[in-house]
Amino acid sequence: MIVREIMSLRISLILTSLILTSVSLSAEEFAVATFTRGKVSFLSSTDSSKLWKTLKVNDILKPGDRIKTGNGSKVDFLYQETEIRIQPNTDFTLKEWNSENKVAKAYVEKGAAWFRVSNFKKGSFEVSTPTTTAGVRGTAFGVFYEEKEKKGYTCVCEGLVNINGSEFAKGSGGALKMGATEIEKNDYKDIITKEGATIKFREKRKEMPMLSRCLPCHKPVGWEDSSFTPDETYGKK
Repeated sequence: MIVREIMSLRISLILTSLILTSVSLSAEEFAVATFTRGKVSFLSSTDSSKLWKTLKVNDILKPGDRIKTGNGSKVDFLYQETEIRIQPNTDFTLKEWNSENKVAKAYVEKGAAWFRVSNFKKGSFEVSTPTTTAGVRGTAFGVFYEEKEKKGYTCVCEGLVNINGSEFAKGSGGALKMGATEIEKNDYKDIITKEGATIKFREKRKEMPMLSRCLPCHKPVGWEDSSFTPDETYGKK
């Protein structure tokens, strides 16, 4: 009896160790959810049931996985020093992820996502929308797609980003509407500063409603707006 109990305990410890090792290896190889708010739905590429489930902290983002966020919802993923922040009302898919070769491809079907990339200098990190593709190796940038406008936007927060073949530097960005051939160039330097979104931002938003998606991370300075939920993890890891 005692021998059986000891053997059973040993087996349990071995299985637990294997599970923890598997989780640890996955965490080293893939991005892991570090924060969620509200309803975040998750469709795993490896789940044969093909059922949407609720995403939780410590869940792993793998190639083929699809994420949907609702009103006021968001999720943050972290892989070493690389951050992926999926904003409210967004449909996001991780198309490709190879941590060994440092290659990643993501797709924003609608909504917005923000990225800080610092582990892909020897590879490539691409984020596409229905109209744009942004390619980087080490930088910070936001990608948006507005369904009503049928228009994709990319804004550069740090470094350089290649958008549909054109280079954009910090404080600038590009946009392309469905069916258009020439990329639209935008300047954000005077409307978003270290302090936040300036009064010029408020005026610019009248012609570019998508700028409202920037407010969770860049609070209004010198004016007020209560239509958004502040991003409590922006600027933190």
